[in-house]
Amino acid sequence: MTARKGEQFFFFVGLLLTVIVIAGFLPPIFNRPAGTGSLPLLYQAHGMVFLSWFVLFCLQARLVQAQNLTLHRALGKTSLALAGTMIILSYFMIRAAYANPEFGIGGNSPAGSVIYPVTDMVNFTIAFALAYINRTSGSAHKRLMLLAGILMLDPAVARLIETLGAPFPLIPVIELCLFGLLAGYDFLRFKKPHWATTLGLALFFIALAAKLTLPEQPNWLSFVALA
Repeated sequence: MTARKGEQFFFFVGLLLTVIVIAGFLPPIFNRPAGTGSLPLLYQAHGMVFLSWFVLFCLQARLVQAQNLTLHRALGKTSLALAGTMIILSYFMIRAAYANPEFGIGGNSPAGSVIYPVTDMVNFTIAFALAYINRTSGSAHKRLMLLAGILMLDPAVARLIETLGAPFPLIPVIELCLFGLLAGYDFLRFKKPHWATTLGLALFFIALAAKLTLPEQPNWLSFVALA
């Protein structure tokens, strides 16, 4: 069977995201003073489930490329359970981070810093939900699934930047480059950005604005204390 044109792009970008996740999280894990075994079970489960998401995306892209749509659809149903598990684990990870007085992102307090993972998971949930709703539209579905991965990549990119000793502002620059890959591909295929790509970029900037303005606002701190 001949492969559908364009599917290789999504596989290779998915593979790039997977490499970023592994490169971002493995060095801090192996460099733990007490050893890798000291990592709490919640953190281990969270890491394995999230990595599974990116592996599943790559596998799904390969299946479409091979036109094995029957298995693609069957595995697609498992993504519902996987996404639900990711959201649940994220909630408990965020609560654990909030309870850690040493947790801080961008110089913010633990309560202020949770805006970062919260906005990432809200955006992931939106992109995934739209991808599932648009599962009969191949062009929208695969873009939204890819965007779901990009929109929750912030923690992995941040750890990669920290490991490399690079400046903190490079985090959004790297993420924007990933959006640029998808937008550039859209222009090659359609001569304009796909609506899903535009939506994903809008969600990214909304989340970025929230991360820059909300962390230490009284209303946000009160919300975190109640959640």
